[in-house]
Amino acid sequence: MLALFVIVPLVAAALLSLALGKKPKAIRWVALSASILSLVIAIYVAMGPQGVSRLDWFSIAGYSFGISIATNPLNAFLLLIVAGITPLIFAYSIGYLDTLSEQSRFYTEMCIFAAAMMLFAISGNFITMFIAWEMLGITSYLLIGFWYWREKAPVAARKAITTILIGDIMMLMGMLLIWSTYHTFEFAALATVADSQALQVAMILITLAAFTKSAQFPFHEWLADAMEGPTPVSAFLHSSTMVKAGVFLIAVLLPVIVAVHLQWLLIIVGIVTALIGATNAIAERHIKRILAYSTMEDMGLMFVALGFNAIYAAMLLFLVQAFYKALLFMDAGSIMRINTDKEDIYNVYESGARKGVLISALIGSASLAGIFPLSGFFGKAAVESVASNAVIYALLLLVEILSSFYIFRWLIIPSRKAPLEEDREIVVNAKTMSKWMAAPAYILAIAVVASSLAYLYLPRYLLGLTYPVISITGSIVDTVVVLMGALAAYYVYAKGNRSYLSSTHPTFHKIMLNSMAVNAVYVYITKAVSLAASAVGSIDYAFDKSIYALSSMFVKIGDVLKKMETGQTNTYVAAFIIGFVILLLAVVL
Repeated sequence: MLALFVIVPLVAAALLSLALGKKPKAIRWVALSASILSLVIAIYVAMGPQGVSRLDWFSIAGYSFGISIATNPLNAFLLLIVAGITPLIFAYSIGYLDTLSEQSRFYTEMCIFAAAMMLFAISGNFITMFIAWEMLGITSYLLIGFWYWREKAPVAARKAITTILIGDIMMLMGMLLIWSTYHTFEFAALATVADSQALQVAMILITLAAFTKSAQFPFHEWLADAMEGPTPVSAFLHSSTMVKAGVFLIAVLLPVIVAVHLQWLLIIVGIVTALIGATNAIAERHIKRILAYSTMEDMGLMFVALGFNAIYAAMLLFLVQAFYKALLFMDAGSIMRINTDKEDIYNVYESGARKGVLISALIGSASLAGIFPLSGFFGKAAVESVASNAVIYALLLLVEILSSFYIFRWLIIPSRKAPLEEDREIVVNAKTMSKWMAAPAYILAIAVVASSLAYLYLPRYLLGLTYPVISITGSIVDTVVVLMGALAAYYVYAKGNRSYLSSTHPTFHKIMLNSMAVNAVYVYITKAVSLAASAVGSIDYAFDKSIYALSSMFVKIGDVLKKMETGQTNTYVAAFIIGFVILLLAVVL
């Protein structure tokens, strides 16, 4: 239970951030120090004994409920990722968020966000997990809508929390179904229970809940809209928190998923989501939304690996994606800052203003594309190597070439030379940009390269296996596919080519940017539900109206009968005789 102390510094920092509202410059240092202390505790926990411990909380009807903490290799793996990236995100935020009045609220929410994910990482049962699950949801809502005075930010936050709430309800239903059937909330106990229809239904509900959290089809559209939040939030959310929660939950419950034969659901939804994310990224022009769609693709590939019961492949991509995605978002924030916060990739330029940004962006892009020997190559090649179905393997290669194309498009267009009238301003902005934004990106660039070694050591750490074999043939095929995408992007977009596929081919743009169609379907579903609710409301109103009319009739009858109560004996005797005669006639007839 000492592992719980990993969240204590962050919770304390959140409270201090509220208390130090009048000293905004101190808040950032408190938060950064707390994140470093949590990292030290996380390392100590990861090096400590493995197992599950439980702290009883309350009892009802002879059943005891408690907080369970797991420090098994899989839990320690996620804990170290979150704890390692948190200080880098906080350091980047020091340079990025320079409005003093926003410091208290921002770091309070970010500390709770990080603490929630760390608690999620070490959860040993559904009770602990659900507490962290809900904390992640509410803090992501607050952080996505952080700039609430902007028109789109509150809308994006509401869209995110609404979609996630659908998953929360399904998660709660699945949990209660498991409890009513097996009387346990413990993850370890579920691995030994007998298969049943109730377990199958519960796991379907929990899997769908994981899809909402990890932005999988058809619950994915909230993720791109979430780019209305600050860039450090985007980097944190996409690399090591929130969207990773759904993938990790399925990884923890994978033995149960396999036992109830739900792998097909993971594979189908993962492939569809990866294709949707890749095609949207090709047509998108918003510098952060392109990366958001790439995250959808990455999560989809992780689900595909889990669908093939290859947890080592899923977790390898899980790890390397955390580094290159945090790096790319940091570079996107730096490019936006240099270009006075412009977001359209066709309106931003680098023009030699800060070569370090482009170098780290190149490393991150090459890793995402899957270029050897960067870590992204091993992560994506591991996923493709487990695809035993030829159709799935072909679709994964298609996703690979599309991702290579869009990420080099993302890199090439902003790196072109700026017009003379804008060049001076860009150079000035680059010189005044805080080093706090550059340093974490450089560290992550090193991590992107160094994490390639995880291919050798991660399977042994997680499963006690030797490293998985990626065939030479598969590696050559992957490399050729990636180079094809990169060369296609260079041919279309390099050397100042201003012809956009989106404007030159509007039909192509509509097909590729399919988020518009998905959102349209959302609208139709909403209208259908609204019409159904209106119909039910009309029936309810008519029923209420009929009950009211009936009650009014009886009230009027009562009013008439009340007038017969005169208190005179002769009237009562006459009424009795008349009633007796009517009753006698009724009996005779």
